[in-house]
Amino acid sequence: MRKTRAYRRRHLWPLFVSLALLALALLSTAGLLAESEAPAGYWLYLPLVAKPLPTATPTPTATPTPAPPDIRVDPACCNFQGGTRQDPTGEYVCFRSHDSRSIDMTGWLVKDRVGIRYTFPAFVLQAGAKVTLHGGQGHNTVADLYTGLNLIWNNDHDTVYLCDASDHEVDTYNY
Repeated sequence: MRKTRAYRRRHLWPLFVSLALLALALLSTAGLLAESEAPAGYWLYLPLVAKPLPTATPTPTATPTPAPPDIRVDPACCNFQGGTRQDPTGEYVCFRSHDSRSIDMTGWLVKDRVGIRYTFPAFVLQAGAKVTLHGGQGHNTVADLYTGLNLIWNNDHDTVYLCDASDHEVDTYNY
C-alpha cells in the first residue's frame, strides 16, 4: 500500500500541477483574471513534458517455408507390364502420400523418359492415401485416375517422373 501511495505522489503530482496551470491559462485568456495578478511582460504557459514509455519493438519473424510435399511412387502397387492395346487400364502406377497434410495435385505432371506426359485434373490427395494412375479410359475417382492415353510405360525399363504444377520434380522412380 505504501508503494502505491509513493508511486502516486511521485508520478501523479505533475499531472495535477499541469491541470492547475492549464486552468490558469484558460482563465487568463478568457479575461477572468485581473491584470494585477500577473506581472506585466510575463506569459502564463503550460509546460507539458512527457517521458515516453519504452515500447518493445517487435522482432520480425521469417515466414516458414512449407515443406515440399512427400508423395512417392509406390513400387509395390505398380504394374508397368500389364494392359494391352485393347485394354490399357491394366498398366498403372501408384502414388502414395507420406505427408501429414492433404496435397492439391491439380496441374501436376507424370512423365516418362521419352516425354509422354499426363497432367492431373482437379485432384486432392489426402494425407496417407494413394492414387492409382491407369492407362486408357475410365471414370476418375479419389483412388483411381485414368490417363486417356494408350500404354505409356515400357515393359522392361522406364523412368517415372512426378512433378508439381511448377514442373519441379517431387519423385523419380526407375524400374
